[in-house]
Amino acid sequence: MDTYCVRVRVERHDIGLLCSLMAGYEGVAIVRTVDPQQGLVELLIAPAFHTTVVDIMQSLSQEMPLCLLAAEVGDML
Repeated sequence: MDTYCVRVRVERHDIGLLCSLMAGYEGVAIVRTVDPQQGLVELLIAPAFHTTVVDIMQSLSQEMPLCLLAAEVGDML
């Protein structure tokens, strides 16, 4: 199945908040922390939810320091 992998940088203390907020949108994205020291997080997203997640991230960026770094399409088994 194809997935988008969106990398996001947040403040270290905001990683838990981002995970909790995304958990509230059940099934929209899987969040994993890549580097907690740098605040680097990946969101694994099904193609149908890509626009939704980008919209969520743009809204969140107005409330907390957040930077979208990259988006890749790949296969997830």
